[in-house]
Amino acid sequence: MQDKLKPNKKLGQNFLINKFTINTIIEILNISNNDLILEVGPGKGALTESIIKKTNSYIGIEKDNNLCNILRKNYKNKIDIRNEDILKIDFKNLYKEKYKIVGNIPYNISSKLLLKCIEYKEEITDIHFMMQKEFVDRVISKHGNKSYGRLSVLIQLFFITEKYIDIHPADFYPPPKIYSSFMSLTPRKKILLKKNEINDFLLFSKLIFNTRRKKIKNCINLGDEALYDNIEKRAEELSIEEMIKLYRDIKNDGKSIQNCG
Repeated sequence: MQDKLKPNKKLGQNFLINKFTINTIIEILNISNNDLILEVGPGKGALTESIIKKTNSYIGIEKDNNLCNILRKNYKNKIDIRNEDILKIDFKNLYKEKYKIVGNIPYNISSKLLLKCIEYKEEITDIHFMMQKEFVDRVISKHGNKSYGRLSVLIQLFFITEKYIDIHPADFYPPPKIYSSFMSLTPRKKILLKKNEINDFLLFSKLIFNTRRKKIKNCINLGDEALYDNIEKRAEELSIEEMIKLYRDIKNDGKSIQNCG
């Protein structure tokens, strides 16, 4: 691409330019001819060029109208590029069958986009996102690590997570001040919670992670604390399974979960 379009800082644009990293990501994606692809923020087409060689079922959602015009000019009828905000579209209207999502995601929409992916997880086969390394480390973190928190629990409830590579700032133009990572999210066929438990459990996890240095017994009002396993631990010490068990033990005793304040 020989255009001289400057990245839009307001949209958090950093264009991937390292050919080796691009090829590595394409290998990880392992796209087959039958795959339906949704690319979020294709930018100037760093990944797009290789993706559309592997499948004809491609939709790109790009918020920047100038970039949309460049992509349409370069790829013509090979590409379905839509000038829309990914956070505002209905994922159910994109394809009639399940599809893959791939994208280089700005930090300022990372959390919101993952929440949207949870909402529409039934439409998705898998997700491959490039995101800020610190954010990805939080998403994939296991209990016992400092980066393990409510975000880790929320995402891992619904997805199997995996990080593949870290990406140097010099691989982008302009180079960001932080490293990025490339990860995948695969929707779980079965989650550990019943549908009517999800909202209450997420409130519970929010309360116990609210003050990380406190033990769980000091984060919520329980009464007889001796009845509960792991109540002397801090939230980051509990696996998701242990957290769910504690939540259910409290609810089964008829206790409403309230903040200690």
